[in-house]
Amino acid sequence: MQKLIVGIVSHGHYDYISSNEELIDIGFIENVEIVVKDNLGDSNLAEYCEINNYTYIASESCLGFGENNNSIFRYALESLDASGSDWFIILNPDVEIKKNDFSTLISELNGALGDFYAPNLFKDVSHSIPENSARLFATYKCLFNPFLGKSINKPYLKERLVDKQTIEWASGAFLCIKFCAFQKVGGFDSKYFMYFEDVDLCYRLREHGIPLRFLKNVKAVHKGEYRNRSIFSKHFRWYLSSLFKFLETQRTG
Repeated sequence: MQKLIVGIVSHGHYDYISSNEELIDIGFIENVEIVVKDNLGDSNLAEYCEINNYTYIASESCLGFGENNNSIFRYALESLDASGSDWFIILNPDVEIKKNDFSTLISELNGALGDFYAPNLFKDVSHSIPENSARLFATYKCLFNPFLGKSINKPYLKERLVDKQTIEWASGAFLCIKFCAFQKVGGFDSKYFMYFEDVDLCYRLREHGIPLRFLKNVKAVHKGEYRNRSIFSKHFRWYLSSLFKFLETQRTG
C-alpha cells in the first residue's frame, strides 16, 4: 500500500496545528506520516509534535514556502523510505480536513490513474462557501484585469467542474502529488519566495504531461490567512515580483 507523507510548513503556526484535533486522528491511519517543518524553531511546536508522534524538522534558516516543502520531500526520501509511487500531501497549517474525508482521499489516491490532484477547498465547516482555489493561468493580458474589476488569476466556477476534471492550477494550500512526479520537475522552484510557487509547479508539471485533476468530492476547510496586498505592503511587492517571474517562465517555455 502506498504511503502518504503529509507535509506541513509552520511559520509561527503553532496555534493552528495544536488546535487541529482531526490531524491527530489522521496521523494514526496506517501508512500516513505527518511531517512538520518548523521555519522559526518553536520549542512549543517541537514538544507538541513529539507528544503526538509527528515528525518534526527545524529549519537552520528561514526559507520560503517552496523550499520548505522541498526540504520535507528530501527528508521523506532519505529518512522515511518514501518511493516514487508514494504520495506527497502538501498541506497548509490553516487547512483542516476531517478524518472521514481524509479516508476518502486515500481511497481516491489508491485508485488514481493520474499523479497530481487538488481537493476541494471551502471557507466554512459546512462546506457551503467555496474558496476560489482552482484557477486559470495568468497571461500578460491579465495585467489589465484589475482595472476592469477582475482578478488577475481567473477562478473556475467550481460548481460547474466535474470530479477529476483537469484544471490549470490550484492553491498550494492542499495538493497531492506522487513523489515520482514531484521529483521529475525538481519540486518547487526556489526563485519564488512567496506567491506563485504553486502556480509555477502546476505549470511545469503540465508541461511535462502531468495534468492537475480536481477532486470535487474530497472536501476541506481553508481558514486562510489572506495578507494585505495594498500597493504599499511588502506582500504586494512579493506578489508582483512572483507574478512577473511566472509570466516570464510561460513566455520562455
